Amino acid sequence: MLNLRQLAAFIGVYEEGSFSAAARRLNATQSGLSMQIQNLEEQIGLRLFDRSPRGVVPTHSGQRLYVRAIDIMRNLDEISVEIRTLSEGVGGTVRIGLMPTFSRGVLAPALAAFIADYPNVKVSVVEAYSAVLTDEVAAGNLDFAIVPSAPQREGLRTRWLGTDRELLVRRAGDGPPHLSPVRLRDLSPMKLVLPARGNARRDAFDSYAELHGVALSALVDMDAMIATLEFVANSDFMTILPETICINDIDGTVRSLHPIADPALSVDYAVIEPAKNALLPAAELFLDGLERQYRLSKSVWQGMPVSSHHEN
Repeated sequence: MLNLRQLAAFIGVYEEGSFSAAARRLNATQSGLSMQIQNLEEQIGLRLFDRSPRGVVPTHSGQRLYVRAIDIMRNLDEISVEIRTLSEGVGGTVRIGLMPTFSRGVLAPALAAFIADYPNVKVSVVEAYSAVLTDEVAAGNLDFAIVPSAPQREGLRTRWLGTDRELLVRRAGDGPPHLSPVRLRDLSPMKLVLPARGNARRDAFDSYAELHGVALSALVDMDAMIATLEFVANSDFMTILPETICINDIDGTVRSLHPIADPALSVDYAVIEPAKNALLPAAELFLDGLERQYRLSKSVWQGMPVSSHHEN
């Protein structure tokens, strides 16, 4: 009969692609993991991995077992969480990862409401860009994170959250009227400050610029959102940001906002969490609050009049 230790070992090897990496992750010996996988294969009478000096590749049987194993581990975790909640109520620690868009755009009201309703829950929030947050969720260091949508990654459960328009952001008083759309190719060559390459939104912009003939005269790589906003407000450099992070600039007094048009540029968001773990009730409640604030931000943007003027 299969046991949980075997399933945990199998999941670790499957997701890491090697026995050595899985051993480090599970704090186990490589020989011990190898023995558990061998015993598991003997019990079910199927080969689960093809082995090579470069690592292991799951067989078709291994792929099918992984899907079932993840479901089993998550169901067991959900049972454990439900029983603890019945006896203890909502408590514990919530560990959240947010991209800067959400930490500036929706976190503060969601956090204030959550603390008022659940004062016994400790909240830990990490702000980072998508690659770091994805690794932290995969490692089990975060309960969930909100990131730009990306291809599905082994070991993670991904759910679409929403879509934002990207906006050109510049110093107030420069250029066309606040909230008027712009065609980026008409502004070329541009002076931009953007996250460094490897950032999901930066990579999307680079593809857009190449496809639609957007040229740059100067580019500053800056993986610091507060510094980016301040730099733009006090220089002739511009940046490109999603509408959610710009909700506090919607009055146009410090920074001027312009929807990107012809064609539009947008970003999709996703909630990611460990596939084999159930969200604690406190984490689910906090995520619900973030989603409510995000929908509220979207409703504000949908109600804003947008000028038909284009900068040429």
